[in-house]
Amino acid sequence: TIAMSLPELLFIILCFLTLAMVVAGTGRYLRLPYTVLLVLLGVTTNILAPLSAFAESIQNFRLTHDLVLFVFLPALIFESALGLNARALLKDLVPVLVMAIPGMLVSAALVALGLVMSLEIDPIVALLFGALISATDPVAVIALFHELGAPRRLTVLVEGESLFNDATAIVLFNILLGFVLSGQFVFAESFSVLVDFGRVFMGGAAIGIAIGVLISELIVRLNQSERSVSIVLTLIMAYLSFIVAEEGFHVSGVMSVLSSAISLTISGFPRLSGEYERSIRETWRVMVLIFNSLLFVMLGLSVDIFSLANYWQAILWAALAVTIARAVSVYGLVPMTTCCFALPKIKLASRHIMWWGGLKGGLAVAIVLSIPDTVADKQLLTELTFGVVLISLLLNASTIRPLIHWLKIDRLSDEEWLEFQQGMSQIKTAVEDVLQYFSRLHLLDSSMQSSVTSALHQKLPAKNAELTEEEQLKQIHLHAVHAEEEELLRLHDIGLVNYYTYLNFRDILIKDKAKSVNEIISATAPTTIVNPFLRLEMTVIKFLSKYDWTLTLLVKYQSSRFSNLIRHDIAGVLMAHKALSALKHVEPTMGSEKFSLIRKMYQDRLHRRQGRLRRLGEAFPDFYHQYECRLFQEVALLYSLKLLAEEHERGKLSTKVFRRLESRLQDALKQLPNVTANLSLANRDNWLDSVPLFSGLPHEVIQKLANNAHYISFLPGDTVFNEGDTGDSVYILVSGTVNVFQWDADGNSVHMAELRPGSFIGEHALSERAIRTATIRAKTYITLLRLTTEEVVDLSKAAPDLAARLHDAEFGKYG
Repeated sequence: TIAMSLPELLFIILCFLTLAMVVAGTGRYLRLPYTVLLVLLGVTTNILAPLSAFAESIQNFRLTHDLVLFVFLPALIFESALGLNARALLKDLVPVLVMAIPGMLVSAALVALGLVMSLEIDPIVALLFGALISATDPVAVIALFHELGAPRRLTVLVEGESLFNDATAIVLFNILLGFVLSGQFVFAESFSVLVDFGRVFMGGAAIGIAIGVLISELIVRLNQSERSVSIVLTLIMAYLSFIVAEEGFHVSGVMSVLSSAISLTISGFPRLSGEYERSIRETWRVMVLIFNSLLFVMLGLSVDIFSLANYWQAILWAALAVTIARAVSVYGLVPMTTCCFALPKIKLASRHIMWWGGLKGGLAVAIVLSIPDTVADKQLLTELTFGVVLISLLLNASTIRPLIHWLKIDRLSDEEWLEFQQGMSQIKTAVEDVLQYFSRLHLLDSSMQSSVTSALHQKLPAKNAELTEEEQLKQIHLHAVHAEEEELLRLHDIGLVNYYTYLNFRDILIKDKAKSVNEIISATAPTTIVNPFLRLEMTVIKFLSKYDWTLTLLVKYQSSRFSNLIRHDIAGVLMAHKALSALKHVEPTMGSEKFSLIRKMYQDRLHRRQGRLRRLGEAFPDFYHQYECRLFQEVALLYSLKLLAEEHERGKLSTKVFRRLESRLQDALKQLPNVTANLSLANRDNWLDSVPLFSGLPHEVIQKLANNAHYISFLPGDTVFNEGDTGDSVYILVSGTVNVFQWDADGNSVHMAELRPGSFIGEHALSERAIRTATIRAKTYITLLRLTTEEVVDLSKAAPDLAARLHDAEFGKYG
């Protein structure tokens, strides 16, 4: 506890925050990360404190374990997790987890070995130091990445590892501290340690997911309220998940916060408008700026330079051991991981940055401060930790910028160079337009206009390099992609595009930017790539379609998928239109044939998306038209709300008028009609009567079967069931077309047949414990009438005609 009055405490905090903001605003001129400057500010203040009237108060302004763990850490972890691109993280999840768990364990072991050899301390104590110092805190590095535009993959690797190894470090440290306090380590207990590690790690994740999903749902349901309500709820989510995990269930609070933030991006953001999402992110960025500023200033204040000087040799040995251990993890495990899992290689330059940018920070300090005073080597561990953290920040962080420059990571790629040239051209045009506008108003005479134009052109020299045909066409394509990006952002703002659709299109546009002209114009219609998200979705569908009690959930889930597909393709149509409109205003001086191919690519993309919408509307007209009607009403109302808020912020609308108009629009949103049409068709009894197995049965039997039957719809490419699955349902194909596949002797999938409406599918399931003999996959949009085997068999007990037919079906009479 800080021994000072509340006004004194607030005054000191405000003073340091003011200095921190001045440092953050002016630090770019010194070419040093602002976190390094804040640490130096804290160290300098600590040295000069005895000369100040507030010497005693400032000297008591120190970091404590609880302050870092329960105040700073939840906010920093939560904001970092919000900023992570889930798709990009998933692509490199394996190397991230390898570095965060095995890599961190290897690093801890190597650091311990180095300390045992150099300082001859107890191995368990050395391992304790290895655990607390191996977690990375790359705040300064990530800020520099964003400033210099480092590759997205490198940013994801560095930040993702940091988030996960924070949890690993705390869990491992707590386990080892137990051994240190008990004074014994039994090797036979290693398995129970691993089990306990998994329990703490996964338990924290489970609690975070539960709290994240629960509060995300609350945020979504209250999203028509003040934005501040949603922001406060995210604050509650971050701290509640940490406290409940740490104090309530004694599992990993870091994993809990991390999981809750990811849950918000998965289950919350997709259902919020872009405006709400950006408000939440912007607020968290401001909060983290405050917390980081205070954390690094207090870190500097907590460093006693004169005490560290007494341990300088031990600190140097420890820093050397940490550096070598980090190098072994990065240069050994990363290439091995990418090779074993057939992942894209991580460039050597990126691995250099991962090694040198593995900074140590506030977490290591918080952990070492939690060591009880009864541990004999606490003073040594504390000085080693502060010393290594200080070296990491002053040496590694301050030299990371020149290292990035030396490795040419900050160099413009060919695509970025073309973007730069295009930007310079746009600046030149904008300058001339503005001056021409003033000239038309007779505020600027022609001679002065020429002088001003000449002066500005000298300050903004245009790059007059001759562009090749390929570069010119690439520049034109980038112009179209930028138009798509602007349209995508607008659609996200007005609520037409949800968060996942936004991310999906953004990834497509990033890949488009990286393509060469020949790749662009030679590209055919995109093929369906089975990525991890699609695999997960197919697993969910398979599970929901397997049991009768999950049928309602399946219908709702499929309705959600169809709804998202409509939104996706409507957005795609609008983006393609925007790109084609942008292409109308440019005309190349060369390569007109290839330019026509670029335009044709966008036309094909437009027609493909329009075709998908048309086919979906034809297959499910009631659902499509009802959803379309509701969607555009919702978008129009949300867009009106956005415009009203902007007018109010500019002062063009009084608060009274704004509140009344806002209330009217929100009432209109609440009164939007629900989509009542199912993805199904009527006359179930007619479809059942058309199948030979059921045809001609008494009307009451057909009616009972129809009452138990349910419609299910699937998208093209969805699997209804796989060969080898246990069959417990039969289906009648009501609309669309399905393909039948079987595995041959060599393990290849062979197309066997194509089934059309009226086909009876899965009749083998009528036999007890039947195994599916083929895979059924939707070729088009399809609707199936599903009837469980159990329901048919139960009904046959009271219907002799049906029982006889089931008996005959076992011998293939109806197969």
